Formats: sequence, C-alpha cells, structure tokens
Amino acid sequence: MLPNPYTPGGRPRVFVGRDDERRALRDRLARVIAFGEMAGPLTIVTGPRGLGKTSLLRDVADQAAVDGFVVVWAAGVKRQPVLRDLAMKVRSALERADVLDSPHTRQRFKELGVRFHLGVASVEAKFGPAADADASAAVALTDIEDLLFEASNAVRRRGGAGLLIVLDELHAPLDPRSGSDHSPDPAALRDVALLMNAFQNMDAERERFPLAVVGAGLPQTKSLLTRAATFGERTHETILSELDENTSQAVLVEPARQLGVTWRDEAISAAVARADGYPQALQVIGAAAWETARPGTGGEITLSDVERSSAEVDAQMGSMFGARWDVATGYERRLMRAMAELEGDIVARRDIAERMGVRSGDLGVARASLISKGIIEPAGHGSLRFTIPGFDAFVRDRGDD
Repeated sequence: MLPNPYTPGGRPRVFVGRDDERRALRDRLARVIAFGEMAGPLTIVTGPRGLGKTSLLRDVADQAAVDGFVVVWAAGVKRQPVLRDLAMKVRSALERADVLDSPHTRQRFKELGVRFHLGVASVEAKFGPAADADASAAVALTDIEDLLFEASNAVRRRGGAGLLIVLDELHAPLDPRSGSDHSPDPAALRDVALLMNAFQNMDAERERFPLAVVGAGLPQTKSLLTRAATFGERTHETILSELDENTSQAVLVEPARQLGVTWRDEAISAAVARADGYPQALQVIGAAAWETARPGTGGEITLSDVERSSAEVDAQMGSMFGARWDVATGYERRLMRAMAELEGDIVARRDIAERMGVRSGDLGVARASLISKGIIEPAGHGSLRFTIPGFDAFVRDRGDD
C-alpha cells in the first residue's frame, strides 16, 4: 500500500493554493534581496485556526531559505514574554547557518546577547515609576535594534539575502489573563510593545536592515498589536478565508496524483462539499478516504470510499469540535447554542441576544472571549459566525447538556 499523503493537523506535504498571498509575501522579500533593505512594516497573516496560516508561512520560509535568507522561526506562547526567546532563536539560526564564523563576529554577538538580556532584566526590574520605565525601555529598544542590525548584516556580508523573522501565534502573548480579566500579561505586553517600536524604528531606516518580519495569528491579532503600540494599525494584514472549490479539489487531487492515484469525479465532489472550503477538513477527509481505499499505484478513490470513511471523518471532526466546546464557559455555550439554532451561517448579535432572553450588550464579555479562543469571528457589523464549517450542527446535536 502506498503511504497516506494527507496530514490532518499537520503541515500538508503538497502545498496548494494561496497563490496571491504567496506572491505578495515573496514580493516583499524580493525587496530585501534586490536592495538589501527592510521589506517594510510588519506583515501579518490572520484568520481562524485551521485555514493554513502556518502552512503558508512555512512555504514562504522554505523558499526564502533557498533564496539565501537565514530564517528565524518563533512562536508566541500564551501570556508569556517573547524577547528572550526571540534573541535565542536569532543566535541559534545564525549558528546553524554558520554565519558566526569568525572570532570577532562570535564575540560581538556574545556581547550583544549579554547586553540584550541585561536590558530586558532592567526593564523588568524598573518597570514602575514612569521615568525609570521610559529609560529602561529605551535601553532595551536600542538593544533589540542593535541585535537585529548585526544579525541581518552578518548574513548579508556572507553573501546571503538577509534575515527573515517569522512570528507564529502572534496573538498568544497578548491573550487575556483570564475569563474575567481581559487585560494581557504586563510583561508580555511590554515585550510586544518594544518589538513593535523596534520594527517601526528600523523601517524608518530601512536601508540599514536587510530584514523581513512576518507573523501569523487569529483574526483579532491586529487589534491586539494596536493596543500594545498605537502604530500597530499600520501593520500590513493579509486575511485568509476558506478555499474556493477549484483549490479545494486540488488540495485532494494533487497529493494523490503524485503517487499515481486518481479521485473519481463524484468522489471529489462529495469530499469538497463536505469540507466546505476548510483546509483542515480536507486533510481529514482525504486521509480517511485513503485509508479506506488503500490504493496502489494506478488505483483510484471512489465515492464509496468517501462514504465508507464518513464515520471516521465524523469522529475526527467531532474531536476537534469537542475540544473547542470544552474550553467554553456555561454562558459562552448558551451563546453558541443560540447561534447554532438561528438560520444561516451569519447571525445577527441582536437575534442571538433575543433568543437567549438577554440584552445585546450582555453578550460583550462572552463574545470577546469566544473570539479570543478562535471559536467565533465577526462577520460584518453586528454579526457573528462560527470559524469552522459544521460546528453549528455539532452544537445542535449536543442537546441541553
């Protein structure tokens, strides 16, 4: 039997689609390659979980490495500061790329690392009176800029294109501290604010920094960044949505084709309709149908294979839905149930409140929490929708537990 080419919950083996988004990100990197200057302000890719944000950035990062970039990949952690981790990731990436090849360069980075960590510690120690906080933040800000200046130019001097920093899960450090306290952790907020200020300052002197910074996060990421630093509103945002029908077909067909296996037309139609444009569902459906068909080279996946694997797809999607349901509070579940019982994918906030027997303003805290958890998202003024196709049916089927 051929190996299963689909990867539920993981990075797809064959990346298909998102051509416009890939082109836009690579165009920004081309500026670094051609001119040796910063690619522009922070660029973020946003969208609900499961739409392929990380996969898109991995694809771009892989191509960037081929083009001569040293890639630094860092992922935000819930309510945790980010600067120390980023500094260590920068040094590790340079060491792996053998950029720190001379004693002078290694010593310079050792000094910068010590200075950087002392700067962060100084901010932590003195973050109190306004004057001390401002002075300490200024020292830390200078250290960030110096570190990234030296790192990006060290790559350029060795003949590389520059430095690419990828910040995944960029919303996570700024997540609310609790269900009742919607403010972020102060240390995490400070780190993100310092990073945003550093990126802003470096972009103003872009010819000094052969550097690109891209990030990914949930739909609220840009708003969270703007709260951390007001000019976060200048962040360039690329918003991902569900895949169209042709791309959804290609996501299923292309991995099989590379192994000499085809999908029957009626099978691909049924699978695409079931996934409703959701990339993670396409991987789940593809993997389940493949395991049922167990094709060899020259084999095919039929409508019968898709139908017979339906129970496995239900189980896997139900597990995903259940994980989201379990993190919701009782009041949040009431809100989701009201949403699920209303007609249409997009429902008005006032209709949700009416069904729950409360005022529209009473939904604010639960609404914000569910958006932060990636379960629902705004869908126009005063409207909401679930972020995963099929979640409404899952909620309706649960009954009044």
